[in-house]
Amino acid sequence: MKKVAIIDSGSGGVNVMARCKKLCPYCNYLLFLDEKNLPYGEKSEEELKKIAIDLVENIKNIFNPEIIIIGCNTLTSVAISSLRIMFPQIIFIGSEPALLPAVREFNIKDVLVLATDVTIKNCRMLKDWQDICFCPKNLPKIIDDNLFDRKNIELYLEDALQGKKAKAVVLGCTHFEGIKPELSKILNYPKFFDTSEGIAKRLLSFCDTSNNCQFQIMTSGNGRNIGKFYHYFTSLD
Repeated sequence: MKKVAIIDSGSGGVNVMARCKKLCPYCNYLLFLDEKNLPYGEKSEEELKKIAIDLVENIKNIFNPEIIIIGCNTLTSVAISSLRIMFPQIIFIGSEPALLPAVREFNIKDVLVLATDVTIKNCRMLKDWQDICFCPKNLPKIIDDNLFDRKNIELYLEDALQGKKAKAVVLGCTHFEGIKPELSKILNYPKFFDTSEGIAKRLLSFCDTSNNCQFQIMTSGNGRNIGKFYHYFTSLD
């Protein structure tokens, strides 16, 4: 049974684990929610690289994973290359916006990429597509603070996305995969392209199919929030 760690700052990692568990229920999963450093999208590149290295060192000591999924587009965009060099014994699977499937199916003028500023700036895939990218400020934290109070999220999005139109929306942050109903309503029901499906398919290529799923959740923040995220996870199951 492969030991797989998933790293994110909050509910984005829960979205990734839910998809992985559904497609690849053969692993021993550790979901590490780095709430202490939320939001990643508001930090510098150097801060994020240090955070990523420290997280991997700590997770190696407590779990010794064979595979680590960086369940965050922002952290992937600035740190995954360094992590692969520093920890060659670990397989790293990153998160990247599913832009290519979107532009294969839709005219580029009809595509909107929602991501953090750090992802938009550092993701190589988005380098030539800056004009279709948009960052709703601090949205990952707003999502995590209102997982079970969705009206607050909807009100924020109505204001943040005023004037935005799209037939296809690329969710360039794994947190955003949990707010598709609100985004659908506000953006007139576009087609969504998310990251987690690609991650789960990539993970499946490394795994056998002879084991049952195990999982545990840890956090760098307030331990009382684990119940909240577990409840959110079971709502996605």
